[in-house]
Amino acid sequence: MLTAEFESLASQIDGDLARTPIDRCMLATDASIFSIRPEAVVYPRHTRDVVATLEFARCHGLSVHPRGAGSGLCGSALGRGMVVDFTRHMNRLIRIDRDAKTVECEPGYRLGEMDAALAGSGLFFPPDPSSGEYASLGGMVATNASGAHAVKYGNVADYLMDAEVVLASGQMVSLAALSTIPMGELPDPFGRLAQCYLDHRETIETGYPAVSHNVAGYNLRGLVKDGRLHLQHLFCGAEGTLGIATRLKFRLMDKPAHDSLVVAFFDTIHKAARAVQAILPMQPAGIEVMDKSLLELARASDPLLGRRIPAGIDNVLMVEFDGRRSEETEALGRQVLALLAARELTNDAHLAISSQEKARFWSIRKAAVPILYKLKGEKKILALIEDAVVPTDRLVDYFTGIYSLLNQHQVRFVVYGHIAKGLLHTRPLLNLKDPADVGLLKTLADGVFDLVSGLGGVVSGEHGDGRLRSAYVRRQYPALFPLFRETKRLLDPDNLLNPEIKTASTADQMMRHLRYGTGYRPQDSTGRCLNWPSGWQAAIERCHGCTKCTTVTTATRMCPIYKFTRQEAAAPKAKANVLRALISGALDDGALYQKAFQAVIDQCVGCGSCRLECPSNVDIPKLALEARAAYVRRFGPTLHSRLVTGVETLGRYGGRLSGGLAPVMRFAFARRAGELLTGVSRHRPFVAMARESLFRQVPQVAGSGGKRVIYFSGCYAGYIRPDIGRALVRTLTRLGMTVYTPAQHCCGLPLLTKGMADEAREKVRRNLARWGDLLSRVDYVVVTCSSCGLALLQEWGYLLNTPLIRQVADKVIHFSRLVQPAMAAAGMRPVNLSAAYHQPCHLKIQPDPQCTASLMGSVPGLTLATLKSHCCGMAGTWGLAAKNESLSRTIGNHLMSLIDSSGADVAVTDCPTCEMQMAQLGGRPVMHPVEIAARCLDGIS
Repeated sequence: MLTAEFESLASQIDGDLARTPIDRCMLATDASIFSIRPEAVVYPRHTRDVVATLEFARCHGLSVHPRGAGSGLCGSALGRGMVVDFTRHMNRLIRIDRDAKTVECEPGYRLGEMDAALAGSGLFFPPDPSSGEYASLGGMVATNASGAHAVKYGNVADYLMDAEVVLASGQMVSLAALSTIPMGELPDPFGRLAQCYLDHRETIETGYPAVSHNVAGYNLRGLVKDGRLHLQHLFCGAEGTLGIATRLKFRLMDKPAHDSLVVAFFDTIHKAARAVQAILPMQPAGIEVMDKSLLELARASDPLLGRRIPAGIDNVLMVEFDGRRSEETEALGRQVLALLAARELTNDAHLAISSQEKARFWSIRKAAVPILYKLKGEKKILALIEDAVVPTDRLVDYFTGIYSLLNQHQVRFVVYGHIAKGLLHTRPLLNLKDPADVGLLKTLADGVFDLVSGLGGVVSGEHGDGRLRSAYVRRQYPALFPLFRETKRLLDPDNLLNPEIKTASTADQMMRHLRYGTGYRPQDSTGRCLNWPSGWQAAIERCHGCTKCTTVTTATRMCPIYKFTRQEAAAPKAKANVLRALISGALDDGALYQKAFQAVIDQCVGCGSCRLECPSNVDIPKLALEARAAYVRRFGPTLHSRLVTGVETLGRYGGRLSGGLAPVMRFAFARRAGELLTGVSRHRPFVAMARESLFRQVPQVAGSGGKRVIYFSGCYAGYIRPDIGRALVRTLTRLGMTVYTPAQHCCGLPLLTKGMADEAREKVRRNLARWGDLLSRVDYVVVTCSSCGLALLQEWGYLLNTPLIRQVADKVIHFSRLVQPAMAAAGMRPVNLSAAYHQPCHLKIQPDPQCTASLMGSVPGLTLATLKSHCCGMAGTWGLAAKNESLSRTIGNHLMSLIDSSGADVAVTDCPTCEMQMAQLGGRPVMHPVEIAARCLDGIS
């Protein structure tokens, strides 16, 4: 389509319109196995933008695909027309009415945000899908989401009170308002829809399987009650095919104050199924199952789980009760124990009441499932047949049948899920680059449909039909399917809204538009700037699109830039998407060297949080480093990059000069000139080098203890704030260690983050040369800078692959891990101080990330507040740039508010640039934890 036509739409809306090849690639996938590039993406700001988009699509024959967080497993948010993404702008909480127990929001608002907003109110929103921390409420309405506790609390449809909906025609309606209009006065098309229901009421009310959780097809039941039209249950689960919600209102419930957990191990699935039947009348809040397929995989993949999961068991049930009184929930748990023993179902069952006990048992469940995404090899866990629900009295037949089907085709798989409502998540391991496995998609899906429908169940229990299961809607409902199509025709006569979902009957739809399919031919070119032991291509393909990296609460650190911009390009998965498009040929080879491509890559600031928190441990920071390094290798670094990575040079040769510049840089004209010349924000304080470096202030060898360490100070402690280095040397020598502080070079991380890989590699070589054989003679290489620690532990291995590099990685240790045991033995003086501690991102992703918080917590007299904060917003040298300074401050303001609320005397952090940000934006002194450690050892011999 002509660009001019889209420019016309862009001028009509207040939101954003994106249609570059890169923009389209970023929205071509969700958490499903599919990939479809849309014609354009619209990010609306309000309902009028949605109306304008629908009118434009109707005029130009384009389909429209509403999208929430993109966490759906069925491909419902994908399409070739126009994707309408609500998460960038239409993501507001409108109001919480605690008295009325209601909440109103826009569709891009996330459940995790709602939970945080409701914290402490005594209210909660019961639906809790596993993706709830990042799932949008609009997406949850679209799939009629439920979760682990749906057996007691139901689905989203049970809580939707009202929705402002835009039909494909552009007509805007309120569902609640429609329900007040007498049948004879309903406007079209709603009058005809109501009459359709009345004409076929008996067929509708008797046409659905007898399962409590069913999102297959449209839910037409109860459409007309007491002469009024009630559309809430129809629109919930319609997957954006009947209208687009732009405002939502839900009812809330009083949150139970107490809960208990029973964990029971069984030697056969038959006994577990009988246990479920016996427990259900007790109204549990939920019952989860992990069967032998998952337990065996978890036991084999993780030594810790191998020790925690008892040998010889077939499956485990986790039974939850909640209520207003602890005595009530505990008594129910004990009844379950008695019941299981009396019926001789198992003697291996445990009741967890305390939060510690429950956390210990839940840790097995939480650790086992993510392992599925980390399995090595070409075969991956797929969402294909993961949503089947059967009557609970047919569970044994389902387990027998699913095992038989998958074993017949020699397909490995796992089963887990919400067994209390008869819903099992069966996940096969397939390689969709293998034509044979692609061919199995329909074979397995057909087999599961036959099995499940034969047991009186449905194949779509809570995730939706989407592109995975819409092919089975007609077969599931031969009598109702014509009514589904009539409903679609009445509300969307031009078939604009998600036309390939629900009422389309393409038999092999689950085999089309695959992200990886028989036509996927990646080109993994050579000449990489970094080491990729498992391959560059494999690293890119690890991303399965789950969308957890777009979490906006403090439940994760990732991704600080996305959290505060909601720009798709900022999401870690966006880098994987554009890089996969590059290697697969969806983007031209030269795209890597285009500014638009690098603009996506530059949204990664290298905090590393996604590497740790991503379920697949996708190393987005390293992927971004590689892409940036390739660009810099061709075009060279900018002046700004050279300057902000030159601390070592400035420290070595410009310490006294920089001190003389400090008074000059107080003048506004000097800061403005500096910004124009260097790109460093004029709002940032001038960072002066120390008159004398650390290496002039401490001896190269200090102390004479038996434990010997190299102190790698980094540039900050070395040239800007030597007080940190002096405190470290003083602390270690008082603890009886020998400290070597050789002349050293930058760790190379600042250079690497700017794409200057060759220069960083040279710094590593020079450091190793400086150390010589000293490295083999010391016990540890100790760091006080968390970023230097990460560089030595990990990034040096990106640059060089030698035994010396591996020796450094084995010996590097953060000072807190090293000193805490020795300090406890030496005794500590009380430090009468209150401190607010911010854990740096780069420490969070290293071994024992709580080491500093633990050390500070052991200091007598120190009152410590450990902050649950976002990234500080400085992100190395990123926040120094004038173009990033405003956003850097915005990100940092959350941390500052936490520090202020703590009332602490000082702020504490292990990271130099975190310290700079906290000192500039805050109003209290900022200390390094080693300075506190040194203070509490002062005077102790």
